[in-house]
Amino acid sequence: MIDNFGIIIACCDQDYFLVKGCCASIRYFLGDIPICLIVDGNLSVKSLQNHYGVRVITQQTVKEDILRKRSFGWGITKMVSFWESPWERFLFVDADTIVWGNILKYANFDDFDMIVDKPLEINSDAAIEKYFFHVSNLEKHFPDFDWQKHRADYFCTGTFFAKRNAFSLQEYIDMLDFVEANPDVFSFGGEMSFLNLMIFRAADRGKIRVGQENMQVIAPDWDLQDLKKRFCITENGPRVQNEDGFVIHWAGPKPLLSTEKTYADPMTFFRRQFAAMDRGYSGKRADFWLSLEDYYSTAIKYKNKMRKKLKNLASSF
Repeated sequence: MIDNFGIIIACCDQDYFLVKGCCASIRYFLGDIPICLIVDGNLSVKSLQNHYGVRVITQQTVKEDILRKRSFGWGITKMVSFWESPWERFLFVDADTIVWGNILKYANFDDFDMIVDKPLEINSDAAIEKYFFHVSNLEKHFPDFDWQKHRADYFCTGTFFAKRNAFSLQEYIDMLDFVEANPDVFSFGGEMSFLNLMIFRAADRGKIRVGQENMQVIAPDWDLQDLKKRFCITENGPRVQNEDGFVIHWAGPKPLLSTEKTYADPMTFFRRQFAAMDRGYSGKRADFWLSLEDYYSTAIKYKNKMRKKLKNLASSF
């Protein structure tokens, strides 16, 4: 066990069905490690509280007023963890993830303030422009930051280890102000672009110590058959190979029960586990329940998209 440590997950009504699987995977591989949910919106998580004793942070209960006003919504809710984490040290994971094996073996807080994923490949110019920064604009506003130096470091922020207060709250608010005033600098929505800048700029300045480990599997980046072989679900459950310790992240197509767009078996296994514990469902009954959750989530997704389109249309007038 790691002293003063827990796992934090940010979620909303659209991805709550996946959070159940994520939490089930944590209990399966890591035992009674403490879990905290940062909940965006009016969402009941009583089932997870009852079964797993999860702690809950909502927009109404955050301590910092500025976070309440400016750090809830797609992409940025996770940033609350840096200042409102119940523990001094934490692992953050996105809702559309599961733990596979002993991911805690990477939690080297003696040597580092943050431990982040190490990309399998060096980021090309095209990848940096698509997922992180518009380089010419970045150079204009941050001339002291050597972005080339870190082209092998920029990562998907779906999981990371961190110490609470690794950054000052004012630095974050200043970054939010900058993003609003300069929308042409960062090329990907949410926090991923500017959080990478914050991390590696702080490391260059000697403010934080950053370690990197190959600990995140981005499902769309893998061949489907390779995923099936490496993360196999057998009759006896997950088959962990070679002391694996990963977070599997469905950053693209989501692992719905009946999807053919990605390899969903690991998430489905843990969603079924939770359905059995929470409702006593198994077999076809459990799968029917999971299908209903999938349809509900999809409906919310398209409802939110339509709401956004109508809002943009209204603002144009």
